[in-house]
Amino acid sequence: MQDPVLIIGASGTIGSAIARTLHTDGIPVLLHGREESARLTELASELSQPFIAADLSDETSAVDLPAKIAGYSEKLSGIVFAAARPFPHKLTHRTDWSVFQEQIDSQLKALHLSLQACKPLLDNRDGGARVVVLSTEYVQGMPPIKIAPYVAAKSAITSYARVIAQEWLKTGIRVHILAPGLVPSALTADMPEQYLQMIAESMPEQELTKAADVAGVCRFLLTPAADPLYGTIIPVSRAERRS
Repeated sequence: MQDPVLIIGASGTIGSAIARTLHTDGIPVLLHGREESARLTELASELSQPFIAADLSDETSAVDLPAKIAGYSEKLSGIVFAAARPFPHKLTHRTDWSVFQEQIDSQLKALHLSLQACKPLLDNRDGGARVVVLSTEYVQGMPPIKIAPYVAAKSAITSYARVIAQEWLKTGIRVHILAPGLVPSALTADMPEQYLQMIAESMPEQELTKAADVAGVCRFLLTPAADPLYGTIIPVSRAERRS
């Protein structure tokens, strides 16, 4: 039986879409959420897959993560980092530093601590192992206004992933970076529906990027066929292509 894929942030819109896609393809998943929420427990029940609740921005919780995983599997075939936390959409100079810190902790700190803890579960595995880090299309080109904390944190994990993508090759781990376009989710909940519709109508296909779009590409990146793409920022967006 294949070793499971740990999905960090499985209770989110994109994380849950990835979990469902992998499960449909017969790939076992281990679901993670920052807390034991209704969405996490419902997803675990729907897929009949186990879940772990842990705040991975907390060092003690992150260190304990491998022990919790060991209750289900000795190894991981991959990790998908799809963690996300909502933030207030305000002009940057009106945003408290605490908002930036929360985004950095939930992204860069959580990514570093969880990968640091779980690396032995990925090392030197038959067939290799793969990590997919969810960034955003806004790390490329000009981002919109009122999302500075989010873009700053995503830019940080993108740079981090590009470095470890090179460092981890020697133990057979490929690190990939996905940069989704705007996906309706909890992160966009305070955006007016009319504004989202206006964005959609300005796009070539007149629709926003779907969570299923991201999940499909993520599924590909977890296969050996995608191994040459390690460390590359892969855009998944229905927006206009720009050079």
